[in-house]
Amino acid sequence: MSIQITDYGLTSRGEAAKLYTITNQNGCRAQFTDFGATWVNVIVPTADGPLDMMQHYDSAAGYETGRGHRGCPIGRVANRIAGTGPSFTLNGQTYTFPATNHGNGQDVNLHSGPDYYDHRIYQCEADEAHNAVHFSLFSPHMDQGYPGNLKLTVSYCLTEDNTVKISYDAVSDMDTLFNMTNHAYFNLNGQGTIWQHSLWVDSTRYTEAIDCVPTGRILPVAGTKFDYTTPRPVENSLDDNLCGEPHHCLKNPRIRCIGDQTGIALEVHTDLPGFQIYTSPDTPDAWNGPMANAICFESQFYVNAINIDNPEFKKPILKAEEPFHSETWYHFIF
Repeated sequence: MSIQITDYGLTSRGEAAKLYTITNQNGCRAQFTDFGATWVNVIVPTADGPLDMMQHYDSAAGYETGRGHRGCPIGRVANRIAGTGPSFTLNGQTYTFPATNHGNGQDVNLHSGPDYYDHRIYQCEADEAHNAVHFSLFSPHMDQGYPGNLKLTVSYCLTEDNTVKISYDAVSDMDTLFNMTNHAYFNLNGQGTIWQHSLWVDSTRYTEAIDCVPTGRILPVAGTKFDYTTPRPVENSLDDNLCGEPHHCLKNPRIRCIGDQTGIALEVHTDLPGFQIYTSPDTPDAWNGPMANAICFESQFYVNAINIDNPEFKKPILKAEEPFHSETWYHFIF
């Protein structure tokens, strides 16, 4: 196992980004950059040569100007915050955010924009002893509109069994919200479409939503496009949250997706409550590139949970001085 560090170009502010490549004994490579603590790519060996598994850009500048938050950790709060403003109330104080999107007749803040965490240079520690890279960021009080000085670390580890393990660690000096995810786009054929990828999801319920904003109801997947309890091809235009089950734990996969042309499989594990499954458009353009389209498996707390009056919507509240730790694993089988 080794970690190679190379230049990854300059940002518009003249910051020099680095690319970190971890290679295991099977010839599987995982790449990450300190620009946004972004997961750039996984490259697996095949009989026809190395195959890219993820949509990605070739330099930090691509991530700075490109769409879609490819491979980026999203925080402080991933997905949507709605409510009046949009806003949320914590400890009697209301915090209001810029409206970056709209949904279900409401203004919505998406991915804590517009000052995204994934447009910042992180401090990095290359940890060859553990086949890992650790990206750290300090987010000051009222950064993006959230209370509390937050210390954040996003760690990536490539194991010898071809698993990329993501760990999120954080601590704040005030009560705040914290709900990070990773927005990696996968195409297990390496190129072309994903509509014949086989998908299985160990989830019998989903959070009902209008324009991606939950109504507060949790409904059964049976008889809907969200039912992947039996493997079947990926549906077009997914952008929805599937719920955790009581038996879920980190060691067992919640999702299995298989490329129809390569047979390469991806199993996804998490200790977080939900998965937002998102399929990107299949129109080749500067966003999608040669892969045409791809699928995201975004582990997270349920969308807009802080504003939902339903006890099953666990609130992503990080209490002052209480350390947060969560893991999501992406296991490639080839």
